[in-house]
Amino acid sequence: MNSTMKHLCRGLLLIVFGLSRSTGAWAYDCEVDGIFYYRISATELEVANKVFSDQNKSAYSGAVTIPATVTYSGKTFNVVSIGEYAFRDCTGLTSVVIPNSVKSIGAYAFYNCSQVNAINLPSSITNIGMGAFEGCSSLASMVLPNGIPAIEDETFFGCTALRAVVIPASVASVGEEAFSRCSSLISIYCFPTAVPSCSANAFTKVDRTWCTLYVPKDAKAYQEDKAWKEFFIEEFNGKAEDIKLAAPAK
Repeated sequence: MNSTMKHLCRGLLLIVFGLSRSTGAWAYDCEVDGIFYYRISATELEVANKVFSDQNKSAYSGAVTIPATVTYSGKTFNVVSIGEYAFRDCTGLTSVVIPNSVKSIGAYAFYNCSQVNAINLPSSITNIGMGAFEGCSSLASMVLPNGIPAIEDETFFGCTALRAVVIPASVASVGEEAFSRCSSLISIYCFPTAVPSCSANAFTKVDRTWCTLYVPKDAKAYQEDKAWKEFFIEEFNGKAEDIKLAAPAK
């Protein structure tokens, strides 16, 4: 699917999602301490957006800490996911703390959160939807959790301040425009020893001759792979002390 068709599909998804919310199918079920939730089972909650419109801009702001459990109407629920478009357009949001109870982040969950400079992802997360951090133009670095199988389409599209990213050993593929327009990207720490498949346009507008790709020792296949060989490639030991991440903007 080309870029134009993909953005058209996203527009249609926005319309469908908005219509479903207007009928109440996607309305949040409760609000606790300023965070909105949708009930997905008898014991589990998902972080939701307040309303699917521009009014969601004021739903969340500043530093937000998502709790692992929530008590509502005398019953305790586990917070297990962040829903699609949950923080959409919340341009006043600056940082988010996510608990280990969360297992997934929905598509476009942080879409256009332009002031977010820090999101620490716990190791419990095994799925991150497409476009999850698209337009997070203040995000300086990201350590992806070991357990996600892929970096989906447009995950970091337009993250213009992103300077460093850590790709865990579990990742087998990098989707279309996953890092497109990440014009500040200078360091990629890639842990997979088997070279992840990578879409041809995954790094559009990234200067691959200037960006250093750190790969495991003896992972020579990166040097021959069409999608990766254009990076400035260096080997590293895969230790935490070898990783240098950009500090978030103040």
